[in-house]
Amino acid sequence: PPQIFHILETRFMQNQPDLVELAKARLQLFEAICLPTVVQQTAWGNFLWIIRTDPDLHVDIRRELVEMLNKKGALSTNQNGIGGETGERALTYVIGSNDNYIVANSTTVNPQIRPFDIHDMFSNILTKPDKIFAGNVEHVKSTLDGLSSKAKDVVLWTRLDADDGLSVDFLKYIQDQMIRYFIPDKAKDITVAKTEKKKDNDDEEENDEEEKVDVRPRSDSEDQENDTVAKTVKSPPYSPPSWMYWCGGQNIDWFLTDPIHDPKHVAGVVYPVLHDNVCVTPGITVSIRGDIEPALVPKLDHDKIVSYLDEVGGKACNRTGVQDDDEVPDDGSCFQMIHGWTHAVRSRTPTSAGMMGVNPDDNQLKMVRRNKSIKKTLWREMHKHFLLNDDDLRKTNTYFAKHVYDIAEENARGQCTNGHSCKTSSKDRLQQYVDLRGEADGGVDVVDGIIIRPT
Repeated sequence: PPQIFHILETRFMQNQPDLVELAKARLQLFEAICLPTVVQQTAWGNFLWIIRTDPDLHVDIRRELVEMLNKKGALSTNQNGIGGETGERALTYVIGSNDNYIVANSTTVNPQIRPFDIHDMFSNILTKPDKIFAGNVEHVKSTLDGLSSKAKDVVLWTRLDADDGLSVDFLKYIQDQMIRYFIPDKAKDITVAKTEKKKDNDDEEENDEEEKVDVRPRSDSEDQENDTVAKTVKSPPYSPPSWMYWCGGQNIDWFLTDPIHDPKHVAGVVYPVLHDNVCVTPGITVSIRGDIEPALVPKLDHDKIVSYLDEVGGKACNRTGVQDDDEVPDDGSCFQMIHGWTHAVRSRTPTSAGMMGVNPDDNQLKMVRRNKSIKKTLWREMHKHFLLNDDDLRKTNTYFAKHVYDIAEENARGQCTNGHSCKTSSKDRLQQYVDLRGEADGGVDVVDGIIIRPT
């Protein structure tokens, strides 16, 4: 049978090993949002979770991260795996590495790393066994030995940052869709009803470009009324793609509440995010056939996935035909945009590397003003589809209210470090927090990521 390998990759404090206050805050978000949505996935046991962190991460933070995972039962399982193996298996690995395998065009990649290459990933992990902070070396070896390069095998790569969460059905949905496209039980040819207006000799040239596609059922009378004839066009036989992207544009943004105007520190506030043609980062997935060279997969920034792949069409991933066996339409391209349901929740706090969207934007505010009940709907989704706990969110909100200035100072120091944002707008926003903290003692400043205090 085909082998399916699904890797969920999460980044935590890479290239920021000594920013302890920032790390503690991110651990709060990880525990409240990321961790529960992963361990409660309906596909739990059928993917490997690789958490990548700085190899020199502060020992106390590293210990707390591993203990947190162990407490939630994330490190191993006795369930059967995708390949049918039984017995206890490591499900989560914490790896000391600043390299990543799910990368975008703007990502700086170590030339020794082969993005999207599962063989390369496990081989590199084994070169530094002392940097496997959680997980089992023997399990890594056995997984590597079990890998093949057969065309029927498929590798899935899904990205999830440590402060974001996924709908608990998301990874199962992705796996089911991957099977639909890459391992179809039966490929089907389909016909498309195509109609074109009959041409009179007098207006033949005029109507030359008036060809229309219509897949609606049509009655005899309607055909007569519109003076049309039906033609059928057979699609090419279906052949699976070499690779494919999945992403979603509908998610929930979770914001902290104002510690001054909200002294009770409730469970935060939520706002909708709706994109038709832009992918949000959490949940971006790449699927690759086992016999395909990973370097052939385009490395795309989240905001370029749809526009690029829509333009190049299905030929880019060598697929032909379409699959019409599912309620989700297949447009014959190399990506599927997930519509119609909320697949991710993003936390928007001063821990953000880019400090983008730490406050609701104008579009979000307008959506809430137009639909007064939308927040109640979003909270129901947070509870039902993400299984998030209000007490955990309240605890996180309270923590940030107490430590916001320390967090902002360290995030300011983390700006412009390798692999992290260096935007002027980010530094300006962090400076606002730092200024508030420093007013009592004469003020402080941030210059190129360094806190400058008055002498």
